[in-house]
Amino acid sequence: MGSRPRRGVVPAMTVAALVGTLVVGCGGGTPAPPAPPATPTATPTPTGTPQEQALAWTESVCGALVPVVTRLTAAPALDLSSPEVTRQAYLAYLADGLATTDRARDALLAAGPAPVAGGEAIAEQIRGEVADLRAHLVDARDQVQRADPGSAVSVGRALVSGTNLVGALLNGAQVAGTINRDPALHEAYDRAPSCMQLQHSGATNTPTPAPAVPPTG
Repeated sequence: MGSRPRRGVVPAMTVAALVGTLVVGCGGGTPAPPAPPATPTATPTPTGTPQEQALAWTESVCGALVPVVTRLTAAPALDLSSPEVTRQAYLAYLADGLATTDRARDALLAAGPAPVAGGEAIAEQIRGEVADLRAHLVDARDQVQRADPGSAVSVGRALVSGTNLVGALLNGAQVAGTINRDPALHEAYDRAPSCMQLQHSGATNTPTPAPAVPPTG
């Protein structure tokens, strides 16, 4: 066999070049022919009519948001006679709401731009609205965390702020409005099963009313 390079001085090579060098160095072998250049992969084009594409995208967006609305409209029962129990229940509720919102954000990112004119702007606005919702949930969680677990007044005030905030966001229906206002997506919004479920959830479920804060004196 041919001489081998000394240890530690093998020049940097690609894997293919290194294999070819070893075959030639052993003698008697025929160098393997170079691999043919890779054929560029064409970017897949969306299938279906524009109406079908709009419906599929809208269904995916509403489907991502249904779990968020379902979770946030199922606040735990209030019992300010046991402020620490109520505080812990709300912390778990808000933590679950944050996790559900994060999954929705991932799904919205995967959905990409809407398949209509200005689709990226529409998708970006929806993602921004959900990001705002998450920020408000973090704020509500922080207020409940800061509440004195032994004080019904402190816990009650934190829950008034947090519950009213979540309720306002849900009743505003910002995401639904963004989709519904676009003429190319309006029909898809009316037809998509998950959007119907989203509308139904928002109309028939509301967060548990905020507790009356006990008097301080």
